[in-house]
Amino acid sequence: MATVLMVPLILYLLAVLAGRHVHCKSNGAAAGLYDVTEYGAAPSSEDNKDVILAAWRAACSSTTGNTTLLIPEGTFAVGAVEFSGPCKSGDAPVVVIDGVLRPCTGGCHLTDDDWITFRALSNLLVTGAGTLDGQGGARTSKAKTTTLELDGVTNSTVRGLRFVDSRGFHLSFHRSSRVAAEGLRIHAPASSRNTDGIHVGCSSHVRIADSVIGTGDDCVSVGPGSSDVVVTGIVCGPGHGISVGSLGRKEGEEDVRGLVIRNCTVRGTTNGLRIKTWPGSPPGRASNITFEDIIMADVSNPILIDQRYCPHGRCSDVDKPSRVQISDVTFRRIQGTSSSKVAVQLRCSEEQPCSGVRLDGINLRCGDQPCHAQFANVRGTPALEAQAPSLWVQEAHVLPSDAE
Repeated sequence: MATVLMVPLILYLLAVLAGRHVHCKSNGAAAGLYDVTEYGAAPSSEDNKDVILAAWRAACSSTTGNTTLLIPEGTFAVGAVEFSGPCKSGDAPVVVIDGVLRPCTGGCHLTDDDWITFRALSNLLVTGAGTLDGQGGARTSKAKTTTLELDGVTNSTVRGLRFVDSRGFHLSFHRSSRVAAEGLRIHAPASSRNTDGIHVGCSSHVRIADSVIGTGDDCVSVGPGSSDVVVTGIVCGPGHGISVGSLGRKEGEEDVRGLVIRNCTVRGTTNGLRIKTWPGSPPGRASNITFEDIIMADVSNPILIDQRYCPHGRCSDVDKPSRVQISDVTFRRIQGTSSSKVAVQLRCSEEQPCSGVRLDGINLRCGDQPCHAQFANVRGTPALEAQAPSLWVQEAHVLPSDAE
């Protein structure tokens, strides 16, 4: 009888011990999970930079790979922070941000550069259900700080995060290759200056997809030194539209080539699809650029090449032509509504006229009035045979195809 009673008791004790083992606090290193709160991070207004970096260094130093740095739910303050590689296993940890990150206050100072930087890493994934809140808003007194920059990274992705109120660019790819931004939500007031949603510079093989972006500047901007960039599935507005440039502001800029912007919707922006270069620029090139299958809704300047780009009228060389050569640009199947009567403007350089520009299937409406097009310094007549009859060429200065 005693033996019979002992069996259930032993089974019960084994179950309790097993349960304790399962529910004990896990060892982050053993499990591959590095929760920043286990290193001392806490939701507060105090700077968590040092403890978050401690968790990063532990994850990056793992020789096994397959590690995850977790910022859990909660609002965490953090100063300017750089997550650097290379990591010991060769691959960067997965970074999961489920909480809200904000710049710290008080003695914590952000520079004019970047708030959160990932540098010299490969196979990085930054993801989660969280928010990067730059605390910028429409105020202009704060430093123009990029919220998140990937610098010198390869084979990496930023996915699913929410960005709000950056003090500068929200997300920037710099000197990076085979990188992607997917499923992002980026928002800042329409009055906030220099708050580009996603900026690409000196980078190649870039994919930007399926994101909703509304800011006070370009939704997406592609800068010098960029090649093989594909932008698709973007809902843009408010803001300044989707832009190539600005180009030609500094000596030694690398060329831009091989861009495709397709299947996007642009709403209520001050520009639609734009290529912009500075007057009086040094020589440069922008070529092999395609904009296709774009829907415009109440957009001013839906199609624009502006080689006298001079924001705020503060250009010392405003009377000098740009020397950036723009060539092989296609605008295909662009439809919707324009809030400006001139829906297509190709204002090219007197010294380096645009060449190989094609307008194919442009169907834009300007209220109950015909839309107008203006061309200046375009080599050869842009293809207009497939346009809707409502697009009138109001003013044209085209050059023969063999013009020097």
